[in-house]
Amino acid sequence: MQETRFRAMGTDCHVLVASAFGPLDPDLLTLATMRVELLEKSWSRFLPLSELSQLNAHAGAGPMAVSDHLERLVLRMHEAWVLTEGLFDPTVLTSMTRLGYDADFAEVIARTGRSIADADVLPSPGMSGVRVDTDQHTVTLPAGVGIDPGAIGKGLAADIVADELIEAGATAALVNLGGDIAIRGELDEPWVIGVVDERLPAGDADRTREVMAFPEGTDAAGIATSTTLKRRWAQGRRHHVIDPRTGMVAETNLVQVTVMTREAWWAEVLATAALLHSDPYAWLARQDVRALLIDPVRVTRIDTRLPRHGELTTQGATRG
Repeated sequence: MQETRFRAMGTDCHVLVASAFGPLDPDLLTLATMRVELLEKSWSRFLPLSELSQLNAHAGAGPMAVSDHLERLVLRMHEAWVLTEGLFDPTVLTSMTRLGYDADFAEVIARTGRSIADADVLPSPGMSGVRVDTDQHTVTLPAGVGIDPGAIGKGLAADIVADELIEAGATAALVNLGGDIAIRGELDEPWVIGVVDERLPAGDADRTREVMAFPEGTDAAGIATSTTLKRRWAQGRRHHVIDPRTGMVAETNLVQVTVMTREAWWAEVLATAALLHSDPYAWLARQDVRALLIDPVRVTRIDTRLPRHGELTTQGATRG
C-alpha cells in the first residue's frame, strides 16, 4: 500500500492506494494530490478567481457556462436540498459571511468577532430558483443567492478522486479530506475507521472510537462527520453549522454526527442535516445508513445496511 499526506481545502488530506496485481504507478498519488488541488481551485469560495466565486458574483445575471465538475457539484447540492427537505441548504452563504466566516478559517479565528446579536442575518433563500442546464452546461443563480460548498464539497471531491484512482489502476483506495472519507475497492482485511469523539480533549485515551467498519462484500463507502464543537470563532460563540430556517448559528441537542453510506458527499449531507433535524435518530434510521450520534452525555449508534450501487441518483436536480 502507498500513501501521501498534504494540505488542501483548508484541511489535512490523506490518500491510500493499493493493488492486488503488483506495484502501483507512483504517479497515482501525484494524480490524487493534483486533482484535489484542482477541485479546490474550482470550488473554493475563498479564492476570488475560483469558478464558484465567479458563479456567485454572476448571480442575477443569467446563465453562466461552468465546468463538468462545478455542474456536478451544483446538481448534488440541489439534490441534497430536495432530499433533506431544505435542512441541507448551500444558500446559507450570506449568513455565513455576515456571521464572520468570510475567509479561510485560520484568518477568521484570528479576529475579534462581534456578538451574535449584532449579526444581520435572514433565513436562507433555498435552491428552488437555482437552475442547471445539463445540455448547455450552464448554472443560473437568482439575484442575491450565493452557494457555499462547505458541507458537501470535500465529500464530493473525495468521491471523485477515489473513483479516478480505481479507474487509473488501483484495486483499493481511500481518500480522506479533513474527515470526509471515500473508500473504493476491497482489501484482504476490511477497512476500519476510527471516529474521534470531539467532546473529549486531545490526548484522551478514549477519544478515538473504532466504530465504522467497511462492510465485507461492498466496493464503495463514504464516511463524514459534522460537529458543532470544531470551527468555532468569536470566542467560541459561533460555529459553522447554520440553520437555514433562521440564518443563525444552529441550536441543536446533538454535538456530533458521523454517517457511513455509499458516497462521501451524501454522508456529509446527512450528517449536517441530522444536526438540525427534530428527530435525527428516527430520520437517519430511515435512510439506511450506519451512524454515530453524540449529544453532551451519550453516544447512540444506528446500524442499518448500506445502499447498493445505483441507489443514489440526481432525481432531485432541477434542469432548465
